[in-house]
Amino acid sequence: MKFIILLALFGAAYGQSLRAEVDQLLPFLNMDQVRSIYQRYVQTDAQVGEIWSFLQSAETDAAWRVLIATPELQEISAWTEVRGVSIRDYLNGIAAMLGLTPITRSVNAKTPASRSWNAMMDEIRAATDLAGAEALARSFIANPSSEFGELYRMTQARRAGFTRVIQHPDVTRFSAQLRAFGVDVDQIISRFQAFFGWN
Repeated sequence: MKFIILLALFGAAYGQSLRAEVDQLLPFLNMDQVRSIYQRYVQTDAQVGEIWSFLQSAETDAAWRVLIATPELQEISAWTEVRGVSIRDYLNGIAAMLGLTPITRSVNAKTPASRSWNAMMDEIRAATDLAGAEALARSFIANPSSEFGELYRMTQARRAGFTRVIQHPDVTRFSAQLRAFGVDVDQIISRFQAFFGWN
């Protein structure tokens, strides 16, 4: 999901820099409100707190290292950096968001948290306009001179590398644990694949 949101942030319109295009997409995502909703749930909901604790685990860290070490992501990141958009800063923002409040709960407990998680995600979806962001992104993709379109095609062409990430043992263990918490990992992967036409 982190990477889906990351990619939804990038866009380009005719004659604009990638930075300017990203700035057009940001209002659709309302990230300040998303962070506020996330923080409130982490601090007040034990089941979401349990998932948050898992996201602090060595298992999550191992899956995260697989993603950030992927040559395809490093190449895309370097490409965006020279255009004034830092994937690294975005990923650091996600890491900071995950580290807002220490939760002292056992990560071995497997209480299903789907109801609380889904309530939080419903609030986040209500605070954002992902359909609007995707529509704008698709208009950028359709423009042959769009830097977002170029970024999209670069990512699309690196399907094999991202598929290896999804299939990596550390990532599959991480995904299995999220499923045990009631997080719909398969829907997240499916949406990512559909966005890039990898179905």
